[in-house]
Amino acid sequence: MRALVAISVLVALTGASGLAFRARIERVLLERPPITCEERRLSHGVGPAAFVQAMARAVEAREAYLVLPEGPHEATFEALGIDLDAPETLARTLSALPKPSLGARLTGLFRAAPEPPAVVPSYSFDGGRARAYLASLAPTLRREPVDARLDLVRHERTPDAPGRELDIDATVAAIEEGERRDSALFSAVFTVIPPAVTSDALLAVDVTKVLSSFETDFSKKPRSRIPNIRRAAAYLNGVVIGPGEVVSFNRVVGPRTVERGFRDAPVIVADELEQGLGGGVCQVATTFFAASMLGGLEIVTRRSHSRPSGYAPLGLDAVVIYPEVDLRLRNPYPVPVIVHAFLPNEKMIRVELLGLAPPGKFEHFFGVEKRDPFVRRVVQKSELRSGTVDRRQEGYAGYDGRSTIRFTEPDGTRSSRTYASTYYPVPEVYWIASDVDPSALPPLPEGAVAAEVTDDASHLDGETGDAREP
Repeated sequence: MRALVAISVLVALTGASGLAFRARIERVLLERPPITCEERRLSHGVGPAAFVQAMARAVEAREAYLVLPEGPHEATFEALGIDLDAPETLARTLSALPKPSLGARLTGLFRAAPEPPAVVPSYSFDGGRARAYLASLAPTLRREPVDARLDLVRHERTPDAPGRELDIDATVAAIEEGERRDSALFSAVFTVIPPAVTSDALLAVDVTKVLSSFETDFSKKPRSRIPNIRRAAAYLNGVVIGPGEVVSFNRVVGPRTVERGFRDAPVIVADELEQGLGGGVCQVATTFFAASMLGGLEIVTRRSHSRPSGYAPLGLDAVVIYPEVDLRLRNPYPVPVIVHAFLPNEKMIRVELLGLAPPGKFEHFFGVEKRDPFVRRVVQKSELRSGTVDRRQEGYAGYDGRSTIRFTEPDGTRSSRTYASTYYPVPEVYWIASDVDPSALPPLPEGAVAAEVTDDASHLDGETGDAREP
């Protein structure tokens, strides 16, 4: 009360200047004492709850960086599971607000304002959100190891290099324990993926020893397949299969794209031949598979062609379709095996497995368990010239059969293992003009049991087109 009387007297004595002084006094009495939180100031007219809510939104959008070997990866606090603990930060704000007496506040009119108190914010961490974000990022950060390999053409060695995989649990822990300032840095933690074949192991391989070999002829196939055969063989050549390692043909040869040197050539689509990217790659896979069977390698994943290949015995072929259908083989030996894939001339591809002498004799036998007849497929095509008869494809019977790999040791001891193959019937295909009578075609060949006559539209409706065998 005395303070208010004194103020009234001062205002009366100072006249007009006292009005400004009075306004200042009223402002002091009404203003909330100042407070800061990480350089954010609680301003006049903003309640503590609204202040904390605004800060929570700013924290969500705050930039952060994952530190990678190749440089920082930008993210946000929200993506990394970091939030402001709003209830705790509000409690700290309310507790930190100054509560000076009236006399102390009036005394402050004649003194420099003290430094406003600072509130230390509280943060929460959502490990599940951080884990989900890192799991979505992990595939892009993975690096496959590079096995040591030997280029048997250029006589060059490729040194090994380790791969890496994001350690999500360790990285989540690093984020949880890390800093909370703007542009915070968090170290991404990786586990090392060692190569299956090291440079040191490669030095011990004796390339003068041939475990097995196989070659196939492509001289009777379209020449458009040759660039693809040559390219796939180049990717396969020099690959080292470490002891106990599983080699993937699709991983080694990679996607069949124009950028990687592959071209259009005939492929099997829904049991007929069409142009497709990478035609001829299956012949490389087949040659590799046959050499592997005659060298004692073990099958992990293999599928036979839908039809007999024509360039390899039944049971010694393998189809590959990137990335769905793969050929995967295991090296059972205690030493590495090097794949030597090359074209000795313009009509052959040869695959040799090098690194050790044959431990005995491997032989392959195929037995037919079931034979399926084929049909003649006649397609009437309106765009063909009158009277045209075009035999597009020879027909073949289908087979269910079983391969036996017999191994004879030097002392005469024998052992064997088997695997199955299925070859579906291949239709004989005729394209004829609309005015040609299908009954005028030559008699059905041996092994055919019926003729199917369709027009363009119904033929296309029956094509699935989802099984391409190069």
